[in-house]
Amino acid sequence: KAPNSLVEFIKAQKANPERFIQLPADTKYLGVIKAAVNKYQRKAWDGIVVIGIGGSNLGTLAIWRALRGKKEIGFAETLDARRLDRILRHINENTLVIIVSKSGTTAETVANAAVILDKIQNPEQVVAITDENSKLWDWAKKNSFGVIPVPKEVGGRYSVFSAVGLFPLAMAGVKIEKLVAGAANFTSACLDPEVAKNPAALSALQIFKYWQGGKPIHDTFIFEPDLEAFGKWYRQLTGESVGKDGKGITPTVSIGTTDLHSVAQLYLGGPRDKFTTFISVTDHGKDFAIKSRSGIEELAPDLAGNKFGEMLAVIYGGVVATYKKRKIPFLEIHLAEISEEALGALMQMKMIEMMYLGKLMGVNPFDQPEVELYKEEVSRLLHNL
Repeated sequence: KAPNSLVEFIKAQKANPERFIQLPADTKYLGVIKAAVNKYQRKAWDGIVVIGIGGSNLGTLAIWRALRGKKEIGFAETLDARRLDRILRHINENTLVIIVSKSGTTAETVANAAVILDKIQNPEQVVAITDENSKLWDWAKKNSFGVIPVPKEVGGRYSVFSAVGLFPLAMAGVKIEKLVAGAANFTSACLDPEVAKNPAALSALQIFKYWQGGKPIHDTFIFEPDLEAFGKWYRQLTGESVGKDGKGITPTVSIGTTDLHSVAQLYLGGPRDKFTTFISVTDHGKDFAIKSRSGIEELAPDLAGNKFGEMLAVIYGGVVATYKKRKIPFLEIHLAEISEEALGALMQMKMIEMMYLGKLMGVNPFDQPEVELYKEEVSRLLHNL
């Protein structure tokens, strides 16, 4: 049962939602993004490079990995010299470089941009996505680079439906209109004060209940490898949103069926300190039937004639049944398919869920004060180099 404080909070959000919730239906702001897309789509780019880290690229990466847009995106994230070298080999006059940083001063982003921009001759190849009038905004303007604003009220880990995610995804061929439509269409359900009909609130309540009951680990067990990057996006969303004031939930990500052969023993036979959210997909696209000429199916006769999709459904059902028998708590999220609409709805639901979870835990889900502490220390040490 939802506490009255959460119900009242949901009613307040329904009347005056947080800025990130409004993004998918904000036609004025979406118009700014679409205008930028139309401008830069006049050129046939060979490839795209996104320079950013954390909230500036994890949502983009999650959607791009799941949908595989028409154009490749190279992600310059951490200080990885080998990866950066591989990216540099493909940069030419037909590469679009997108620098993403709300503040414009993130050390890893500035360092990667410094190296990549040395290979760029034409300022029309570079776009900065940042807060209006940030240091990056002013510097990009001074250098005649393109600029697209991020609403200042929207934090990085909640920014996937801003220009942070939508512009590079659109340039890579993802249908962002369908993405934001999926999010917008699911928003009303996630703001329903009748909690029994509100998927975001129900999920938050379950996670909170088991956290209170001594289960501080929340495992997102995804039976679809193309959603692994989504799991890592959700990991950041959880870690930075509710890990504060001495409280916190440790987010882990597991991939089925791979991790049934790596950590399932721990989950089923180890300490009872975990709550699990299973995510499954009905339509996996192309399917394969086991009809090998080699006769290798003789090694496992029960597999003969079956399709991969059928096998995966059986394995998933067996895992869920085992969790039930072992009385290991879980909830399930089922997607009909991996599509723009489905991903938009799922990510919007998860961001609203995290806002509710912060309310239930009594923490501010929108700040990250301890992250700033390490950044200050890094800045001091770099200054003294």
